[in-house]
Amino acid sequence: MKSDLKENVWKTICWFDLFAQPVSLEEIHRFLLSSKASKKEVEKSLAKDSRVGKSFGFYFVRGKNASVLKRCGKQYHAGKLWKRVLRHLFILRFTPFLKLVAVGNTLAMGFPERNSDIDLLVVTKQNRLFTTRAFLTFFAHIFRMRRSERKIRGRFCLSFFLTENSLNLEKIKIAREDIYLAFWVATLTPIFGDSSEIFAANNWVREYFPNLKLKTTQKKFRKKNFLERILSGKFGDFLERILRNWQLNRAMRKQKNREKNAVIISEDILKFHETDQRKDFQERWKKRVTAKSEAKK
Repeated sequence: MKSDLKENVWKTICWFDLFAQPVSLEEIHRFLLSSKASKKEVEKSLAKDSRVGKSFGFYFVRGKNASVLKRCGKQYHAGKLWKRVLRHLFILRFTPFLKLVAVGNTLAMGFPERNSDIDLLVVTKQNRLFTTRAFLTFFAHIFRMRRSERKIRGRFCLSFFLTENSLNLEKIKIAREDIYLAFWVATLTPIFGDSSEIFAANNWVREYFPNLKLKTTQKKFRKKNFLERILSGKFGDFLERILRNWQLNRAMRKQKNREKNAVIISEDILKFHETDQRKDFQERWKKRVTAKSEAKK
């Protein structure tokens, strides 16, 4: 059992090493792969593993000390991006039928690059996905927060929308094992709305990270905003149909230029990414674990 813990701790270190990311003891414990263990047990395992280096409270693959300085730089940049997110929360309050908005990808994971955008997962009320998307895109555009091909840095990337009835993301796994998707879900950071339902629907991520405690937000009563009051009835149903047909037709025309698995188009899920690197991450991680283990032998 102890040897299993040691190897799972090592696998966790190797996972973060894919992103050139040294990690703290707290992070290793939280995202420990396939093992449930106390923080003390994890610390002891780290101390006994000659493959692991430590500097300024961070652990990394031995020999990669420079990654600690790079992480400090990324943390500084992440702080600036989070300030930008907080300054623009009013955009979400204007948008009708929002159930949840969470920051995902590199900013939520803690290692954005200098030119990173701000990836958002948006959950909408059932039968209002396309209305919500249209208004959120419009507001983000007029307040200069919408990502475009030329303007990326510090902008909202509005490429992932779900309805409240399609919260379980296990169905979009690329294979039986999809560590990147699990990590992506586990690091989601809510900034608006109630996150309890989406994390309950994705409890499967605990199979990957048994120690995980998700960042839930408490449900708060929120009065309907002006647009929701106007668009809740038959006129809203009519507008939703118009926007749905227009957006789906437009999305289908663009789909031909996208990579498989990078795009999902339906009435309950819209996912638009240029590429899908999950398979690549999975393969590189496994090779890294094996290569380092063999090197030790």
